[in-house]
Amino acid sequence: MTKADKDPLWGKVKKTVAPLKEKSSRADPRYQAKPHMMRLPPQTAQNLKASRELLELNHDKKVRRGRLDIDAKIDLHDMTQAQAYPTLEQAVIRAYNRNFHCLLVVTGKGVQLNGVLRRAFPAWINSPDIRPMVANYAQAHIRHGGSGAWYVFLKRRAHNKIS
Repeated sequence: MTKADKDPLWGKVKKTVAPLKEKSSRADPRYQAKPHMMRLPPQTAQNLKASRELLELNHDKKVRRGRLDIDAKIDLHDMTQAQAYPTLEQAVIRAYNRNFHCLLVVTGKGVQLNGVLRRAFPAWINSPDIRPMVANYAQAHIRHGGSGAWYVFLKRRAHNKIS
């Protein structure tokens, strides 16, 4: 028994902690959530081959390190939901048609990180009108707006434009 085990304070601390759980070997690491990244659901098998050609992974790391530029920025501050969604949709379509890779969307944080636009953003990005153009999205780095902004990484455009 060590000296640390005899200390009554240490005994109280030991009672409040548990060993870390081992990682499951069955879980696919490609689909595990990462705290800095919001992943879209996996695509169907038929679209997976095409999406590999269109999608480049780890865009958020490249943006944070300055290796990938933000091609466009849209600010949704002071907009209602009815105004913000069509504005976002038009901005994503415009950026996709221009073959941009990264769009910065500023939603604002709201009171106590509970802003209406900030909460609605993930549902909007997954809407059927926008989802086909988006590879993935991530919360922005603090220098780009932090929790009040999002990086939207767009797929590479095929030859046809979306209007």
